[in-house]
Amino acid sequence: MTFAATAEVIRYLGADPVFVDVCPQTALMTPESVQVAIDENSDIKACMPVHFGGLPCDMEGLHKICDPQGIRIIDDAAHAFPAAIDDRPIGTWADASCFSFYANKTLTTGEGGMIITDDDDIAAHARIMRLHGMNRDAWGRFTVETAKWEYDLVAPGYKYNMPDIAAALGLAQFPEADKHCAARTRIANRYGAELGDLEAIQLCQTRDGTTHAWHLFWLVLQANCGIDRNSAIDHLQQRGISCSVHYKPLHRMTYWAERLNLKPDDFPGAESIWQGCFSLPIFPCLNDSEQSFVIDEIKALIG
Repeated sequence: MTFAATAEVIRYLGADPVFVDVCPQTALMTPESVQVAIDENSDIKACMPVHFGGLPCDMEGLHKICDPQGIRIIDDAAHAFPAAIDDRPIGTWADASCFSFYANKTLTTGEGGMIITDDDDIAAHARIMRLHGMNRDAWGRFTVETAKWEYDLVAPGYKYNMPDIAAALGLAQFPEADKHCAARTRIANRYGAELGDLEAIQLCQTRDGTTHAWHLFWLVLQANCGIDRNSAIDHLQQRGISCSVHYKPLHRMTYWAERLNLKPDDFPGAESIWQGCFSLPIFPCLNDSEQSFVIDEIKALIG
């Protein structure tokens, strides 16, 4: 249950991902599912948990499984700013954490993101690879006493650097992060309080001891709700309520299904979510009357 980027970067390096199923209540991988994958695949080198919707995975449990076997943890934290486990932020639990600042994220620079690591080797390599494999970026060349124009190419790098203007937009939002997270949490709590008793839907769950970033608030229509997911979305959009599906699972995407011979029955947890899931509006300036309208429309539709 993730966007294309999580898996495609593995193919960039000539490797193949091993997909694991998710918990049907949280859409998160579990230590148990990772253990099964490791038992069945002796050549696994890394584990890539996805903090779906902004809810942190069980990082402590994943470390207990991965660390003794030398398996590195690189978490997809695209949804997870500023999530935390026991007040320890996501970004400090893995060998490297990859955040997204795309236009719809909890902190946005329009495009781009950031890597967080406390591993000096990973940090040095990332700095080189983000800009064509150059050993000194433009700033570095103009802050030395030697020939300022000179640089060397030490690796076949990428063009992955964030523009300075975008970085400035992001830096200006950091002081507001906790306030925005609190607003999203208030909205999510109200959705939970007012929709949680409806038998026709399953709401996304939280985990004790975590700070949820609430990038997404998703629900799953149950078989007894009387309307299918696509029809529900169409109705809500006609009423001016924008909804989306997160996500069609990767095992259902043609490329991965054919390359890895994946079948829907292999992933019952993900299947139970995706068949009826969609995400409701959640953003810091969603006001009470707007949220009331959304809630009333959901109740009228399936209540």
